[in-house]
Amino acid sequence: MSSTEADAFLIRAVQAGDAAAWREVIERYQGRLLSFARRRLAQRSEAEDLVQETFLGLMRSLPRYDASRSLETYLFAILRNKLNDFFRRRSKGQRQSLEALELEDAPAAWLQVDTPSDYVAREESRDAQRIALVDCLRRWAENCCAQARFQDLIVIEMLVVLGMRNKEVASDLELSETAVAGIKFRVLERWRQLTEAASVQHNWRESDLAATSSVAHIWREEGISCPKRSTLGRYLLGTLDQNWQTYVEFHADGAGCQRCLANLDDLRDEDARDDAQRQRFREQCFASSVGFLSHRPNDHAGD
Repeated sequence: MSSTEADAFLIRAVQAGDAAAWREVIERYQGRLLSFARRRLAQRSEAEDLVQETFLGLMRSLPRYDASRSLETYLFAILRNKLNDFFRRRSKGQRQSLEALELEDAPAAWLQVDTPSDYVAREESRDAQRIALVDCLRRWAENCCAQARFQDLIVIEMLVVLGMRNKEVASDLELSETAVAGIKFRVLERWRQLTEAASVQHNWRESDLAATSSVAHIWREEGISCPKRSTLGRYLLGTLDQNWQTYVEFHADGAGCQRCLANLDDLRDEDARDDAQRQRFREQCFASSVGFLSHRPNDHAGD
């Protein structure tokens, strides 16, 4: 069973009131979420509070949970929103600068409250197009990895994540500007083919490859090119082939993917972490949210 299939199975069980499945969701994601929050907050207690709020936010949204989204993406988006709220409160309502939260950590419009699907319900048609667009982009990224076309991925991330210009990309990768332009043209054409096949209406332009574009925002928010957690584990072990090693190193450290860096932190800490502390935090998260299972069938909250 893949990680995605396992997540879907767990969510269905939680929706049916299975407390053991809810514990498993917390166990599966608490480490990487806590690592993500601790990268931004000085106090562990503050990070733990926000991760608890994140699990509570997921539980509250379960009746209208959008299963088309990756659970990891869903949880990280909720946590980003919680972090943004935290910094707003700390600054006493003044607008928080992007120095506190990076651009990719800005809250998604559909996560302004704890029930993201409220937004989905209001914008159903537009969201369906967005989901289809995400699927096309992710399929392209997966094909690049399967075919070892990592240069294309790196060029696109330099443009949409780092906001670099053609000249800067060419210089860093020791390519000509003509070669970079050729990659951009080829990628846009392939995206056009994928979206047309999926009946997604999008008028592709070179401006879609700018860091300020809606496509770039989706790319960062959805983690379009994020490697699987198992791949990150192999990266740490040094068992990936050289092309994969180079790409993961660029994606995590060069492009600064905070989600993947949090996963790497969590994986590095697996052997050294305090199991008692991890269990304490898991039970703390569980106790603060399990009450939302009480109105569901097959409730095992008292087990």
